Amino acid sequence: MALLKRKEPILGIDISPSAVKLIELSRSGNRFRVEAFAIEPLGEGMMEDRNPADTDNVAEAIKRAWRNSGTRMRHAAVAVPTSGVITRTMPMPAEFKESDIEVNIPIEASQYIPYPVEEIYLDFEVKGLSLASAEMQDVMLVATRKENVDTRDAALRNAGLVPAIVDVEAYALENTFRLLMDSLPKPSAGGGLSLSKARDGLTALVDIGATMTNLYILQEDHVIFTREQSFGADHLTVRVAEAYGLTREQAEQAKRTGQLAEDYGPMVLEPFKQMLAEQIGHGLQFFFSSDQFISGRYTVDSIVLIGGGAMIMGLDRVVADVLGITTLVANPFKNMGSAARVNSGALLRDAPLLAVACGLALRSFD
Repeated sequence: MALLKRKEPILGIDISPSAVKLIELSRSGNRFRVEAFAIEPLGEGMMEDRNPADTDNVAEAIKRAWRNSGTRMRHAAVAVPTSGVITRTMPMPAEFKESDIEVNIPIEASQYIPYPVEEIYLDFEVKGLSLASAEMQDVMLVATRKENVDTRDAALRNAGLVPAIVDVEAYALENTFRLLMDSLPKPSAGGGLSLSKARDGLTALVDIGATMTNLYILQEDHVIFTREQSFGADHLTVRVAEAYGLTREQAEQAKRTGQLAEDYGPMVLEPFKQMLAEQIGHGLQFFFSSDQFISGRYTVDSIVLIGGGAMIMGLDRVVADVLGITTLVANPFKNMGSAARVNSGALLRDAPLLAVACGLALRSFD
């Protein structure tokens, strides 16, 4: 589902608080190939509340990513943050056609959305006949404030690109997750937990960004629960600055170059990884304590890490040890080929950062 739609071959562009991530995919038969990708950092103040605040400078970053990637494609898909979207499933008469639903959606939305209808964009998806009554059908309403869409639309247009689809991060990640599940190892003959069993159970997809972490619980390949938590990889920069008396900029530079004191690992990095694992555990506890999942019938079989924080060396091992759940770092490109111009080493390194952009680019093949 997307808030705005158009059928074109498209780039996937993830405009996150810290960087623009761009990727172009192609497909031959059932095999995908990475044709181009680039990541361009965003400066302080360019984003506010996860929306482009300085659309001109965000557009310049998009332009640089577009040029550096080598792509020639100009139609693009972007995503609004999951936390900025309201979804509701509501019943409508089974005889309603799509045109009937379009007329009635704004009326029905006014009961669920805490904003004036003129301030939001609406979309919907027919889910099928209602289990409660054969005379009704379930329709999922998706709504977001116009500023969430319009700021991204403006940034793309100012960069010389054509907005083709505005999606939701959660739905983009569902696309990427399907790709991940297809690439996971099969169950071993010796038994034990295999990640491919996540198809039949629940999987926690944890997106560790610079300042926020988003927890997605998936049943098979559909998101059934989301939670945003106020912690992220930038907290490590803060800890480095505090531990060694550095400015934030100096701490970030020291992290990138590896020029850190010998006690950085045991005194700063390992406790930070422990804290991240515990925060993920708190998110899972919140999920299990929510009314609809409190029955005890649900278990999380595996955890998949994405985002910049997922690139912290050894974090997957610490999360697995602390929570007792098999954990891996996502690489949606594991079974993909790549064009000659693509730096395969950089693609492998940056794979966890590109999960949302990858899911958006996959919209080319809907």
